[in-house]
Amino acid sequence: MKNLKERLKAVPQLPGVYLFKNLNGDVIYVGKARILRNRLRSYFQDPEKLDPKVRAMMSRVHDFDYIVTSGDLEALILESNLIKSHQPRYNILLRDDKSYPYLKVTLQEDYPRITMTREKQHDDSRYFGPYTDVSAIKSVLRLLTDLFPIRTCKNFRIGRRPCLNRDIGKCLAPCTGEVDRDTYREMIRQVIAFLEGDTAGIARQVETEMKAAAENLEFEKAGRLRDTLIAIRKLSEEQKVVSTTLREMDLIALAGSASDRLVVVFRIRGGKLVGKDSYRLQASLAQDEGEVMSFFIRHYYRDIPDIPGEILVSHSPGDRELLESWLRELRGIKTVIRVPVRGEKKRLLDMTRENAVLLWEERLRRDDSNRGVLIELARVLGLEVVPERIECYDISHLGGEETVGAMVVFSGGVKDPRAYRRFKLKEQNNDYRAMAEVLRRRLEAGFRGEQSFLPLPDLILIDGGLGQVNAAYQVLRELEADIPVIGLAKRHEEVFRPGDPQGLRWPRNSEILKLLQRIRDEAHRFAIQHNRKRIRKRSLFSVLDHIEGIGERRRQELLKAFGSLDRIKAATPEELSRVPGMNRRAAQAVYEFFHQATPD
Repeated sequence: MKNLKERLKAVPQLPGVYLFKNLNGDVIYVGKARILRNRLRSYFQDPEKLDPKVRAMMSRVHDFDYIVTSGDLEALILESNLIKSHQPRYNILLRDDKSYPYLKVTLQEDYPRITMTREKQHDDSRYFGPYTDVSAIKSVLRLLTDLFPIRTCKNFRIGRRPCLNRDIGKCLAPCTGEVDRDTYREMIRQVIAFLEGDTAGIARQVETEMKAAAENLEFEKAGRLRDTLIAIRKLSEEQKVVSTTLREMDLIALAGSASDRLVVVFRIRGGKLVGKDSYRLQASLAQDEGEVMSFFIRHYYRDIPDIPGEILVSHSPGDRELLESWLRELRGIKTVIRVPVRGEKKRLLDMTRENAVLLWEERLRRDDSNRGVLIELARVLGLEVVPERIECYDISHLGGEETVGAMVVFSGGVKDPRAYRRFKLKEQNNDYRAMAEVLRRRLEAGFRGEQSFLPLPDLILIDGGLGQVNAAYQVLRELEADIPVIGLAKRHEEVFRPGDPQGLRWPRNSEILKLLQRIRDEAHRFAIQHNRKRIRKRSLFSVLDHIEGIGERRRQELLKAFGSLDRIKAATPEELSRVPGMNRRAAQAVYEFFHQATPD
């Protein structure tokens, strides 16, 4: 520490960013300062005068570094980028509560298409959502491509051969020059109007067609239209009118405690509530709500292309003017941040704050319940720490080959799908060796410091009995990994520990058993999900293997174009020949294979 204090004399009195590092050289905190020397000196005063959290961090600091910037704005941007890059332990960690999908209209292209995505990018596309009902959004996407002949191809280019969608009337085929840019984009404007909430007209049209189909005894068609109508209504419900006078703004409210906060964002566009997000902020050194709000705004809008002209917040950030300058630089025009004190804006912000508090209280109840179960699990198993992160592993085969290992993660008793991983395994015929391979690869990646495999688990759960547990334990010993491992066997729902043939049993209504079963079943589901997809593809390939001239590439293209064997059977030679990689001879071979005469 003395050497670090000596180094302070060489730190310039200029704006910039500083980084604290631990004994291993890992960055554990990133901060910005208007005057670097003064800010750094404040950390190296009498430890008793420091906040307890800051004191705990400084006990781990063995080195620091700094980067001088040209001004406060540059320091703010650099700090944000470094936090995203290093994910320091003592900075606020921003975690999206859910990864809901958006509909994306690629307006940066001359002939836009519509896709579903879970990530927003700065690419001039128009985003709608996020939407909580994934099945509804998929149905609406299918509806849009049925109602509007929009292109769906990823690799669009003028002059290419038209695809099957053009022949069946589901694409205007801009690739052939059959439609000009202005006409096509007028259709896209109609699509955007629909996504902005003008759904009533299309809903009436679909309802009329559904009734007509039912009257004509076309019950299958009527059923499809009914599902479409339900999807439209679900989509419309998520875009409720919240204001007839306020058009575009975001509302941000904080709830929670100093060390663990919740942020809720409501997005209003065209007077409608079109998006709701919630985020959790953890491991913060910040005590002040304004500092937390500043951090959130910087990290949230860094990756959001749709920045409104007004942001209403529950707590004013201390560097509000600096943030407005940064947002203006991102957006190109002025954005205002304010705390409303009266009128409709205050009413809307109060609604956002109430939602944040309710969501926080719900999470506290859930966390308390899960925490109690985890504490009891630790007591029964004799664990040294409460297993906040539990990883479960399962092995799945496809006909004795293509073995896949699955890893699922539960944090605080709740599944964390972003941390799930699959492993394609070399070992095909021995489940014990396959499990050993999965664990070895996973743990070695963690030991190498790969962020996607950190942190290491507090407890490993194996889908299996004593044999699988012993195999896993052997790997842990070889790697000198001090991580407890247990197995949950399906037959009697017994829990096994390494070297102990006597399984533990809990009553069927035990909350511990229910938690372990949820984790085990989730690992099994995740493992077989991959192989089910492989089976569907294999069933198609096994038939196409018998057709002369149809190899691996053509099989893939046929599957991509038609989606199922029945649709390939129903296709004409002309439609088959339009599939990329196919020619007339190959198309005729496929057609004749499925339509050859059979003897009476």
